[in-house]
Amino acid sequence: MTTRKKVTRKGSGRTKGATSFMRVKLAELNRVLKPEAEVIVNRRYAETLGLKAENFVISTPNIAAFANQVEFEVEDFKKSS
Repeated sequence: MTTRKKVTRKGSGRTKGATSFMRVKLAELNRVLKPEAEVIVNRRYAETLGLKAENFVISTPNIAAFANQVEFEVEDFKKSS
């Protein structure tokens, strides 16, 4: 009979203390998003609130497309004298 030792791989999975969710005030979202913007939310959250929603597959191109909904301006605070 062979016994195997459980090996924990370093670097795999989520780091201790890391989270997948953040709390953001609705006013802050309204400030930076267009009124017709789609917001990615947790499926259970949407179901709990009875929201009408579509499934969303997470992928880099999908996330990049959603990131393009935010309008912002860049200001250069470095002024030459």
